[in-house]
Amino acid sequence: MSRLAVFWLSSLAVLAAGCHPGGGSRNDDGFPARLARGCRSEPDCLVLELEAQARVDQCASFCEGAEADLRAASALVARYRQEREARQARIEAQRQAVEAAEAERRSAEIEAAEEARRQEEAAHAAELDLAASELACAQQGDAAACDALLRYLAGAAPRDERAAQVRASLVKGRRRIAEREAARAAEEQREAGGTPVPARPGGGRAAPARPRPASEGRVCCCDGTLSPTCTYVKRGCCSHHGGVCACP
Repeated sequence: MSRLAVFWLSSLAVLAAGCHPGGGSRNDDGFPARLARGCRSEPDCLVLELEAQARVDQCASFCEGAEADLRAASALVARYRQEREARQARIEAQRQAVEAAEAERRSAEIEAAEEARRQEEAAHAAELDLAASELACAQQGDAAACDALLRYLAGAAPRDERAAQVRASLVKGRRRIAEREAARAAEEQREAGGTPVPARPGGGRAAPARPRPASEGRVCCCDGTLSPTCTYVKRGCCSHHGGVCACP
């Protein structure tokens, strides 16, 4: 055998021993054993993957073993990477859930505060309306204001502290309304030439007496015409003609 053939055979043997890991080879770098033990973290696996890639890059022939080691190291890296990404996804989901719950809580607090403000404003407006109705009913005898007080009393709670005051204002208002109606009736009787209707002590009116007949069976209206329907003075005569006046 020539010296050249011996040299090539020796070179191939060295390459095969360095790039194709095998048990018990005197050129074994120990990488397959470390790969078999695995890695404890993603950085450790990345180191193994880099070493495996370097072994493949340095291998010139018979590299199937080195490539298999690289695939195994890459699989370890992928497994740790997936676990890390799954943990990060869980942490992100928890963070978003906490933020959503906090946003919902803040929104509920804002809505509750806004509702309390609206109720307070409504209660204040109702108090102002009630006070105005009390004043108008008690001092002016305003019928609409007295009706508002009556509605308030109908819906008042048994222990409503304002009920007694509102009731007193309503009594005053009704008294003024009764007095005003009695005065109006007396004025109508006076203008018609009749006798005033006496008022009852309670503020009401006694039943009106039958008006006396008009002079010569005529009822004169204030616009100068004769009533087309009345022959004696009574309520409703000349209602569209300015009321009843004395005949000339």
